[in-house]
Amino acid sequence: MLFQIYSSKSPLLSVIKGQVSLYSSTSGSYLQSSTLNSCDFKSLHYSNNIINNITLNFIGSNVNSINSSLNSKKPSLRFTPNYRITIPNLINNVSTSRSIYSTHTNSSTITADSNVSLHNKRSPLDAVAGICHPSNSNTIPSSSIDKTTITDSAKSHIPFEVKTKNSKRDERSVLEQYFQGENKTIKQLFDPYLILTKPHLTFLIMLSSICSYTLAPNAVDMTCFIFLTIGTLLSSGAANAINMGREPNFDSQMVRTSTRPVVTGLIKPNEAFTFAAITGTLGCTILYYGVNPTVAALGATNIVLYSWLYTSLKRKSILNTWVGAIVGAIPPLMGWAACSSLSDPGAWCLALLLYAWQFPHFNSLSHNIKDEYKRAGYVMTAFVNPKLNARVALRYSIAMFPICFAMIYFGVCDPYFAIDSSVLNAWMTYNSFKFWLQQRHNYSKKVLESGGATKSDIAAANIWAKKTFWSSIWQLPVVLALAMLHKQGQWDRFFGNSEEKALES
Repeated sequence: MLFQIYSSKSPLLSVIKGQVSLYSSTSGSYLQSSTLNSCDFKSLHYSNNIINNITLNFIGSNVNSINSSLNSKKPSLRFTPNYRITIPNLINNVSTSRSIYSTHTNSSTITADSNVSLHNKRSPLDAVAGICHPSNSNTIPSSSIDKTTITDSAKSHIPFEVKTKNSKRDERSVLEQYFQGENKTIKQLFDPYLILTKPHLTFLIMLSSICSYTLAPNAVDMTCFIFLTIGTLLSSGAANAINMGREPNFDSQMVRTSTRPVVTGLIKPNEAFTFAAITGTLGCTILYYGVNPTVAALGATNIVLYSWLYTSLKRKSILNTWVGAIVGAIPPLMGWAACSSLSDPGAWCLALLLYAWQFPHFNSLSHNIKDEYKRAGYVMTAFVNPKLNARVALRYSIAMFPICFAMIYFGVCDPYFAIDSSVLNAWMTYNSFKFWLQQRHNYSKKVLESGGATKSDIAAANIWAKKTFWSSIWQLPVVLALAMLHKQGQWDRFFGNSEEKALES
């Protein structure tokens, strides 16, 4: 029995009883050899020129002096290091079918003197094919092996369960699967509908609403506060559900939205609309009876603006961004109207804060995925007019300064709010300025006439857009938190106010 494995330099390794030899595939003779003593050949373990802890010395022992140039090179054997190859079938003169290349003759033994070029019977690549995954079924006739046997044998060496990927997608929604008798956990049923509400955006909308409620001058009623929170969450979730239900064909063409539940089929569009109708009706009802009719009307208006006007304009005009900003400005009005009058200038200062924030946030976000928006059929300023996109982001970043100062002027916050809010506004404005400056250069007449912006200039614009986006992510919640911290009269019970100190003196 002769056991052969090709090396990466075309010689092959032969195992004959107790001898391991380097064999030349071109001359049909042995170049060098090493002897393994006390080897039972029930297994063969190779690693770094060591087989079964015996060092192989293939350098300097020229048996038949074929070519001195070959002798000077260290052979690079084609083994997977530290991989154990079992060869009990070689001892029993049984031919293997995969990475162990063995042959036998009528005498069942081939000696080194036969000079038979065995490798001509098969390709060297075939001889070493699949060495990383040897088969366990060497004695099964090829005619009796079916696809299942081959698959099971190929996976038998993997130390964990391997599940075949189902390429056919289940067209049923998660509710249809459940009602047809499939077992579904509460998480499997609940998660797609939670994602349908865009929970991060919904939470931000709710946060802006309750911050405005907290900043309003009148006393806080905890019951009203709870109803406002629940009603705002449900109303916002309904608007987002309608938005997703209307756009699965477009969302599927964007990486950012391709995993949404309506796109993947976990929720059907009609199911999304039904869910939106239930949550929207429930949310507006809670706002109407638990807060007041004005807040309920604002919540219903926002659902219509976002799910109908904004969603429709996204495929028609860049004005969709300005409409979307109005949608973002309404929740602070809802919070203020829950306990105070909308005639108070403070309510509109908070609404303007949210309105202005939308532009540096969304314009920087859309810049780096403008190609996806274009491919999906959305009309966005980022690719229609890139210079305007960056200029608008800068313009409204600067507007954050006077808006925050106005909150102090109209008695919403104390004077110290001007200091810490300006730090955050300056951070976002600086990033917006660098973004605009780079885009103005990239789309200048001189650069366009010379063939367009270089790769480094484009990369710089992308970097500043990302920095603007992430600064906006932090700027808004921190500014709102600081506004509540600096609410006018917030610390008077601890330190007193200037009027009381003047009377005491």
